[in-house]
Amino acid sequence: MDSIVHFENERFVGRTNFHSGLLNSLVVLSVKDVEGVAQMCPYAFPFRRILNRSLRDGVSVNFDFDGVVIDVWVWTIFGYSAADVSYRIQESVINTVSGLIEDKVKHVNVRINGIQQKEIS
Repeated sequence: MDSIVHFENERFVGRTNFHSGLLNSLVVLSVKDVEGVAQMCPYAFPFRRILNRSLRDGVSVNFDFDGVVIDVWVWTIFGYSAADVSYRIQESVINTVSGLIEDKVKHVNVRINGIQQKEIS
């Protein structure tokens, strides 16, 4: 269970609790909608996927005191610019997460693990 603590003028206002898999699911959905993404890379670090269930989806979400840090591992489609795909992934993830938790997204790190000839359905 993840939680976000809300302060207003240095006074405690409240806390928002949500299931930790909720953000991962939203990030996966927003990344898969980006043109040029072939698939998420579920096995970014095989030895860590056993320890960290979120890496099975190719997404890692970490809460920092400054904001949220999101890591995404993807495979792209041949012919698409890696810089364009990365930028569109970052914008999509920032818009999705900011709309849900109203917390600052500090970083969205996109790691392209490979290129595929065509999109896998």
